[in-house]
Order: sequence, then structure tokens, then C-alpha cells
Amino acid sequence: MFNLLTEPLIRYRESGGTIRDASLPEVYAALMADTVEAFPALRPHQRHPLHAFLVQLGVMTIHRAGQDTAPTEAEEWHGIIQGLTPDWPDDEPWQLVVDDITKPAFMQPPASSPERASDFKNTVSTPDDLDMLVTSKNHDLKSEVARLADPDDWLFALVTLQTTEGFSGAGNYGISRMNGGLGNRSSFALAPSTLKPGAHVQRDIEALLEFLPGILDSHQGSHSGHSLLWTMPWDGNPAEALTLNSLNPLFVEICRRIRLQADVRGLIHGVRTSSKAARIEAKSLNGLTGDPWALVDRRDKKGDKALTLPGSGFTYKRVAEYLTSADYGGPVLLSPTREETHSQETMELVARAMVRGQGKTEGYHERRIPVRHRLRSAMLRRNATDLSDAATISQERIEDVSKIQRILSHAIQTFENRGDSTNTKPEQRERARTWMDRLDEIVDATFFDDLQEELEADVADRTATRARWLLNESDPKGVIDHARGLLYDAEDSLPCPAIHYYKARTAAEGLFEGRIRGGSGFPDLFPDPNEEAQE
Repeated sequence: MFNLLTEPLIRYRESGGTIRDASLPEVYAALMADTVEAFPALRPHQRHPLHAFLVQLGVMTIHRAGQDTAPTEAEEWHGIIQGLTPDWPDDEPWQLVVDDITKPAFMQPPASSPERASDFKNTVSTPDDLDMLVTSKNHDLKSEVARLADPDDWLFALVTLQTTEGFSGAGNYGISRMNGGLGNRSSFALAPSTLKPGAHVQRDIEALLEFLPGILDSHQGSHSGHSLLWTMPWDGNPAEALTLNSLNPLFVEICRRIRLQADVRGLIHGVRTSSKAARIEAKSLNGLTGDPWALVDRRDKKGDKALTLPGSGFTYKRVAEYLTSADYGGPVLLSPTREETHSQETMELVARAMVRGQGKTEGYHERRIPVRHRLRSAMLRRNATDLSDAATISQERIEDVSKIQRILSHAIQTFENRGDSTNTKPEQRERARTWMDRLDEIVDATFFDDLQEELEADVADRTATRARWLLNESDPKGVIDHARGLLYDAEDSLPCPAIHYYKARTAAEGLFEGRIRGGSGFPDLFPDPNEEAQE
């Protein structure tokens, strides 16, 4: 029931606004034609799980069929997808609801015997109750809001749960592609400079087909290993745990025992149960399973591990480190393809992650950063000269911003302290942080565009480019210009007795200008008035 290969169960919107209902093969054909504008039922945190699923499945089907390019017609997609599940001529692995519990259903592993049906005692009423979001406090999304859900609501929730969920209590183990139960499966990769999912899926399928020989050489498993883990019986016992060397490098995993059912009206609900062990025995791998979208964190002397994004998300400081620091290893899909290396077209870095905490969701983070030719070419080899230059430029700029923030904070504290710059209080420092954070947000908005402008400049022109970024007299949008404006905002916003206001403001602005222009600030940006007078 609800066969994804033959029934139009997935809604997508075309660029003209038309909503179409399509089967999975028809969705692939539309993606290859780049006519898909969006999936109306897809929530933001489900974007990467769906994207990764479509790419992994696409590459495995194409490779298994002995082809080297993606099909363009739905009929061909139908045939090669079926080719992954030849033991199931009735398409059970592609049906959302299969009554026989000893047979697989889409993203739902079978049990070893009909008697195991009694294990499934917990009812799942809605897709959002199934989804990985922790919504008990109703902060991000209200729990169980979709009681009249469509099949694609269940589809997206299943894919998200089974491919990105972490540990959530005894008997609820997480995926292998994250470092620990409270980690996250992040994505940090190149993509075409378009918001349309078709071009993105096409790019990653083509890239992985190009990179596949290297992936197969470096991975513990092989292309003939298990691909779709929901097709294999699983009763949740430790003895059933799979090892990485038995899997296809691009395997689509599952982490929970769940089955969907339909009532007499055709409305779907779910039942689930626990397991006594994780589906894949990979604890010692720390998430290093060859995920083509995942960064590698190399900072720990005990060994490498998959990156866990902190709750503050993809800040410019963090992204700069991920791109340029030897402390992090780039995923396969962060590297440009042969064609992309020579192309002058701008691409994008797409970074996505759902951050999980202890019994809570700490937020979904997504960032898209334009990546021009020079930086993209450098990313092909992380030790290239241009990437080293980018690392130096980004680190120097980050240090410049930090210096300006410290000066701004000191000036604001001086104003709060009625002009006294020496005996400031902790609460004044804490209030000043608001304006430091605002400066960070301003810098963050254009940091990578500005960085690439300096990287692409001739070496002789880089000093002038940096100076304009810091201070721009003709168009006051430099970092120092913004900091000065934030100081004025703080003076207008923070309380200060009228009798002390003039003194406090004069002292704060004097301190700001003095430190910015002084030897520990940016003296080279400001001409010496004595030298000008002599001239």
C-alpha cells in the first residue's frame, strides 16, 4: 500500500507555482530536468536528510545498473531503483504500509517472525511525533500537529528519523554517521548557486559518481555490500548488529524499529518499539563512516571523529576554521569536480545541521556562502597556496574584528561607568556584549565575500583592500565605521544620569578613537597629523 515507485505520493512545486503529485521515479526525472522548485511538505530540518537520501539512492542505483550518468526518464529510474531490491517483486521495500511484518516496508525493517508484532506497542499518531525534533516544550514546532497527514509527510519524517536521529534514551539508539548519541549529522559541501533542489541533487550525484573509485578504495566495505538496511530483518538484538565492512559506502541506514499501518479510511499511523543495540556496530569509529557530506574533527589527540556542530551554529569564525584549518578534514563533496575546478561560475558552500542536546533540540542551522573560482580551486587540495592565503587572511580578519570588539566594549563600559574607564563592573561588561554581538552579525553577513575580494586581489593591492574593509571614508561601511555607529547607538540606548551624560559620552568616544588610532589599534589607517603638517 502506498507504493512510492508507482503511485503519485510525493508533492512538488514547479517554478510557475503548479503543485504536482509524483512517484519517486517521476520525482527523480523532474529533479534531473530541474523543474522542482520545492517540496511543500518538506520542513527546513528535513532538507539534508531528503537530499542525502536521494543522492545516495541515486548513485547506488546508477552504479549497480552499470551506468555512469543519471537517467532522465522516470521509466528508467523506476527500473534501476527496482534493481536494488530484486528479491521483492511486489515492491514491498518501496511501500509505506506493508501488513506482513516479516517483509520490509519503506525505511521500516522486517521482523524475523510474525510473533514479533507484539513488540510494537507504542503508537505514533502523526509524522511530527515520529520526526527527530524534540518538541515536548512546543518551542520550535508544536508536537503532533499533523493529524491529517499526507503520505509524503510520513515519507519525509521516516527518512529524517532513520538517517539523522541520535540516542534518545534506553532502547533508542542513534545512527552510525554521527559522533556519539548527542552528535549531529551535518552537511558541509559545495553546491550550485541556486536554491532549486534539482541542480543540487544532480551535482552531488555526478560528483559522487566521479569520486566513487576513490571512495571504494578508502572505505571498509564494497559496492556489493548491503545498501538499503531497511530490507534486512532486525529484531533489535546485539547479535544482529552490522559492521561497516559489510556495507556499501553509500548505504542508507536505519536506527529505529517502526512500522506504519493504515486504517479503513486509508489514514496512516505508526507503531514502534525499542532495540537492545544499535543497528550498526560503529561506536569505536566516532562517526567516521565515510559520509560524503560530513566534516572530520581532528583536534582530539585520541583520534579523529565526525564533527559535532555546537549550538551557536555556522558562525563566520567557525566556517572559516572548517574551510582552512588543518584541524578539520573536508568531506568528499566539499571538493570541486574536474569540471567545477575549471569553471569560472560561482558556486555555494551549503552548511546544514540540526543540533541536538540532552533531551532537547538546540536548533536547526543552515548557511549558504558564495564560493568563487579561486577559493573553489584551492579547496581541491587543502594545502594549496591559495587556501593557505585564505587561512591567513581569514585569521587576520577575525583577529582584527576581535580587537575592534574589545575596544568597542571598553568604550561602552566607560560610558556606562559615567566616564570612568578603569573601574568597570561585570554587569556593564555583560551589557556591552550586546553591541559586540551586533558587530559580529554585521561582519558575518559579508565576511566571506570580503575575504574572497582580498584573496583575489593582487598581492600588492591586498593591504589597500583590507584597509577599505576596516575603514572606508567615502562609504562608511568598514568594520570600524560600524563599531563607531554601534557606540553611538549604545550611548543613545543605555541609561546615564543627565548630569553625567556629556562627560560619559566624551570619555567613551575619546577612548574609542584613542585606542583605535593608537599603537595597539590600527595606526596605519590614520595619517599622522604632524607628518601632514610638515608636508
